[in-house]
Amino acid sequence: MDKVTHEMRLIQWTNIVRECRSSGMGVRAWCLEKNVNEKQFYYWQRRIRKEVFSTLKKTEFQSQTNFVQLPTPTEFSKNSYFFKADMVIHIGNNVLELSNNVSEELLSKVLKVISDVK
Repeated sequence: MDKVTHEMRLIQWTNIVRECRSSGMGVRAWCLEKNVNEKQFYYWQRRIRKEVFSTLKKTEFQSQTNFVQLPTPTEFSKNSYFFKADMVIHIGNNVLELSNNVSEELLSKVLKVISDVK
């Protein structure tokens, strides 16, 4: 797959994953209702996560900053993804919001970074 095709599919599936996750429905039910192949959904969700992780990893090497300021939900357009946290951790002036779907590996890395912050 060429780079442009990959980018276009990544954008398309990012929107699909966001729509599903913001629907409040389970993945299986949402996929059935929207006629989306569930295996493809999970495949592209993994690809999106890998892309994000790869980008974050590159950014980490280029900068000493471990956290990036993200827009608050009011800054999102009404058609974009809204994340509902299952767990909220307050550390000083910082807030970390996590979902129950966060992997053990990612949570471990985040907690390591937090413990290293002085």
